[in-house]
This record gives sequence, C-alpha cells and structure tokens, in this order.
Amino acid sequence: MTQELAVFTGLLLARLGAFVAVMPLWGARTPRGVRIGLVVALAGFYLGSASPPQAGPPGVAIDSVRYGLTLVREALLGAALGFALNLFLLPVRVAGEFVAQQVGLNIAPLPGPTGDAAGPLTTIFETTAALVFLGVDGHHVVFAALHASFATFPLGGMTIPQTGPMVTGLAVAYEMGVLLAAPLATCLFLLAITLAIMARTAPQLNIYSVGFTLQVLVVLVGSLFLLPEMVRTMTALTGRVSDLLAAVL
Repeated sequence: MTQELAVFTGLLLARLGAFVAVMPLWGARTPRGVRIGLVVALAGFYLGSASPPQAGPPGVAIDSVRYGLTLVREALLGAALGFALNLFLLPVRVAGEFVAQQVGLNIAPLPGPTGDAAGPLTTIFETTAALVFLGVDGHHVVFAALHASFATFPLGGMTIPQTGPMVTGLAVAYEMGVLLAAPLATCLFLLAITLAIMARTAPQLNIYSVGFTLQVLVVLVGSLFLLPEMVRTMTALTGRVSDLLAAVL
C-alpha cells in the first residue's frame, strides 16, 4: 500500500466510521462487529470505485499535525451527516417522551432502535417510525446523502457544511413532534378534567388508581387512531429531510 493510498484510506475510514456510529438506526444496540463490517464494506466500495488523489511526489513526508486535523474534520463531517439523518426519528421521540411523561410511563426506560433508553411508549413510536422509514426507502436517502457528501466535501478539503439548514431542520423536527403529540395531550387534558369532576362528585371513589388505568387506556387507543397520521408524518418528514440534505450538500 502506497503512502497516498494509506492517507486516502485513513480519511475515508474516519468519515465512514463517524457516520455509522452516529446514524440512529445503527445505534448502540447494533453489534459492534456489524458496524465495523458495514464501515469496511463501504470503504471497500469507495476504494474499488475511486482512485485515491495524489498527496504529492513520492517520498515526501506528510505533516502529522495537519493530517490529524484533517482526520478530525472528516470525523466531524461524518458525525454531522449522521446527526442530520437523526431528524427522521426525532419527532416521534419528542411525541413519545411528552405523552409518556404526562401518563407516567417513563419510569421504566427501555433501549429503543436508536440505542438510547426511553419509555415503552417512546420505544413503540420509534420502532414504528423506523419501520416506516425503511418502508418509504429512507435507507436509499441515507446512502445517497453519504455518496453526495464526497462530491460536495472532498476528502482532505477545507470546506465545511452550512449550519443554518441543520438548525432549521432541528426546530422543524421538534415542532412536528409537538404537533404529533397534540391529539393525545388534548385527550389526556379532557380526561383530567373529567376525573377532577368525578372526584368532586364522588369523593369515595379512588381517582388515583382509576385515573392511571384510564390514562393508559386513552393513550393506547389514541395511539392506535394516531398511527395513520404518524405514517403520513414520517413520509412527509422523509421528503423534508431529503430537501434539507440537498441544501446542505
């Protein structure tokens, strides 16, 4: 392996490794061997389809400090791209955490598709959103964005992505999450008013035990009716994130 090829491979592995590590669908629950295998497979694809650039005349020493800074840049680019794709699952996570906190279902967190601990309701929402993401060919968007990043931000270059579209996409994702949780929050608010009236008219009734059961029932039934809206939201969000990545790349 020549010096130029070694430099090219190191930069390529830095970007691909950070991207796979941050990408939500390949989170902490994915076995480490699978993630390493994916990075090696992607690196083999790019090494086999692209010729490494010439770093200079043969025998010229490479500045280790500059090369280290370039590795950090490539890792940050890969992590930023993975974070941008994390906006797919952020709205349903916001909605699930908001509703679970209102009901009290976040006291026993479980690992979700992203690897982060969350309540059972959030885990169900994230799993459904991940299935929708794969069903609408969102993984094609992932690899298309990764491939486009090499044309917009070449390995070893000096350009950096714009942060404005990513901040806007983050704000939109939080807004969509709140809007997605709004119907369930409204039902829980009306239920709370009903329980307060019942506690006033029938003080002997144990509202706390009955209220918790009714809240869980309302959330489950409401989530069932909310499922088509969640599918439409995730489908629309796939297009929005695709436009966001097009603006960044």
